[in-house]
Amino acid sequence: MTSLPQRLQRSRLFAVCIASSAYLLYALLTALIDPPGPFPGAYQTPKYWATLVPLVTVIGTLIWPHRLREIYTFSTVGYLLVALVEIPRAIAWGDMPMHLTLWLMLNVLVSYLVFGSRIGTAVNMVSVVGMIVTVIANGPVDPPNLVDWVTASLAIGTTGLLAYLLTAFIEQNLDEHREDTRRLRAARLDALTEVYGRGAAEEEFERALHTAQRTGTPLSIVVTDIDHFKRVNDEHGHAAGDDVLRAFGKRLRRSVSGGGGVVGRWGGEEFIVLLPGVARTDAQAIAERLRQEVASEKVAGLPVTASFGVASYRAGQDDTATLFGRADSALYEAKRAGRNAVR
Repeated sequence: MTSLPQRLQRSRLFAVCIASSAYLLYALLTALIDPPGPFPGAYQTPKYWATLVPLVTVIGTLIWPHRLREIYTFSTVGYLLVALVEIPRAIAWGDMPMHLTLWLMLNVLVSYLVFGSRIGTAVNMVSVVGMIVTVIANGPVDPPNLVDWVTASLAIGTTGLLAYLLTAFIEQNLDEHREDTRRLRAARLDALTEVYGRGAAEEEFERALHTAQRTGTPLSIVVTDIDHFKRVNDEHGHAAGDDVLRAFGKRLRRSVSGGGGVVGRWGGEEFIVLLPGVARTDAQAIAERLRQEVASEKVAGLPVTASFGVASYRAGQDDTATLFGRADSALYEAKRAGRNAVR
């Protein structure tokens, strides 16, 4: 499932590509509808030179989507430089190019989405102040044209303010979402071992079984516990026993999580490993690998072993209770066989 921050990042990528492509389309259509003159001389203007900015932006975004902020920093600087060159030309002609205002407004909107409320506000202020200073520096401007420039500045500033309010609202809700997610995750984890607790493990078990039933894919589970764990507590103390449980859970999680496995603490020193998409033969091999990893290297500084029971989903026959029951029975077979074994 795609997370909320991932969906937001994807929206940022789409927004940058759409806005950049829109400028390229604008330059092409206006050149076809109202050609400025013979090519290439008549096209040596900021409007057409500016097409290099969105072109590089689109290419860069498609190649390096993870560097979107750096890429759009280049784009923002490029658009602002174009505006600073175009404004004196427009004033000299006694004109106010409305298209310039529209594209600066679009750049401000996209900047808020890409950079967030703080940097987006900085881009908005630079755009407005840059426009005002450039107009004043290249004045005097006739009153009718000055009205147009003031209107453009107000429109860009207001657009930025509205974008700030919306972006700040999104950021606040994202922060709350992250905090809620952190709390929910903490509530689902076993406080000692930091693997899933019993309730969360049961939920994941139900979900994995439902997926196997719906898609016809295999599902295996491994039930394991530490051999002679009571002896660890008796001989080394409960603090050492907690360290062993913590290290054991971490070792299980580290070993299977890369392949989509899920680890939960079922109770006491007993753990469950869910292996979605894994058939019994492969699950047996994974359990044997886990057994060897535990036995060959001390856990929290103590030599311990563990026993493992494996069971795989039988279509049309199993629910979570029967599947777990068979894995649990296999675990006790391993215990009766002398422990430190897989059954």
